Amino acid sequence: MGKAWPAAKRGKARAASQSRPAKKKPAAAPSILKKPAAANKPSAPKNAPYVLHGTPTKKMRDAQATWTRSLHDFVNRPAKSIIDKLTRDNILPDWKGITWPYCGGGPLGPLKHYDDSNGGWAYRCNDKECKRTVLPHAFHPIFKCGAGESHASLADQASVLSCPIAKCSQTSVRLLLKKNHKLTEGIYEFLHEVRAKNVAPHEKDIKFGEDCSRWADVEADAVDLAKGEDPDAGPRAQKTVIWEQRVIGHPWRKKWVHKRNAILHTDRARTYKMKLDGVRHDWVVHARKRVKVQGKWKWVKPAYTKKIYHDVRDDDMPNKTKRIWVKAGTEIIDHVCRELRKHLGSNKIRSFQWLHWHRDE
Repeated sequence: MGKAWPAAKRGKARAASQSRPAKKKPAAAPSILKKPAAANKPSAPKNAPYVLHGTPTKKMRDAQATWTRSLHDFVNRPAKSIIDKLTRDNILPDWKGITWPYCGGGPLGPLKHYDDSNGGWAYRCNDKECKRTVLPHAFHPIFKCGAGESHASLADQASVLSCPIAKCSQTSVRLLLKKNHKLTEGIYEFLHEVRAKNVAPHEKDIKFGEDCSRWADVEADAVDLAKGEDPDAGPRAQKTVIWEQRVIGHPWRKKWVHKRNAILHTDRARTYKMKLDGVRHDWVVHARKRVKVQGKWKWVKPAYTKKIYHDVRDDDMPNKTKRIWVKAGTEIIDHVCRELRKHLGSNKIRSFQWLHWHRDE
């Protein structure tokens, strides 16, 4: 036989001729006393709910949202058309048949055009001694009536009001509509006040947990909103800046979730290591992890949600426990904190709470 071409490396031919197949080790018999590892691990259901009770949060993208009204409905439109649209949307009241509070006499008539009224369209009192007119947006918490250089028509005020609802900044409104900055600042501030007044009566009814009737989900997280100068710092203090930090759902856990049958979902911060009666705690790690796979180190992405179970007391059978499967995670509270930083400083939290309640409307 001729020589192989190309020539093999030194020792390769000898190693190939001397190699023998490795002997296979006999498979170990299964232990009778020890159960397999998979049998000890409880099987998770396929669809574990992220929210145990109540209505789950609906995810809606701003690019897919549609509104009944747009800015085109208020710019360069007749006054009567704007009044009718705002009345149908329950933004303006219908004064027809209501007793005029100025005189307390006869009821107000229908909406008509009067030359003596500011804006043309108004309601007139039917009392013979009064005969005063009232504008459709009189006594409104956002729209203002007036005269002089600072006066703005109802069309201008309605067009500016549609901008903060669409989350436009005040600077963008001034550039787009070319309106006075006082008008824009006033409507933005009035809108925050109206939202805050709507939220304030409901604050006392907010409860974490269900008062021992059933187990409910509670999410907690910390958020830094703003920073400023420390009022207690001396003239020679090295650190004069203080951060305003708010812990949503957590700040006084013993007051809000103690003995309330609450399942507390948090991240892996040291702040949440307190143990309380009537509270089951789970967490997720929001950081990637370095693990060894087949002898090589790899980075694994964090799991923002995971299925987990809690063995809790059964109310129907006090001597036994029942197993509840939930999804651990802080998806809802993380979204709230992210939008909170965009929306406000520290003085408009109630206004933001109103936006969070009505985000799907």
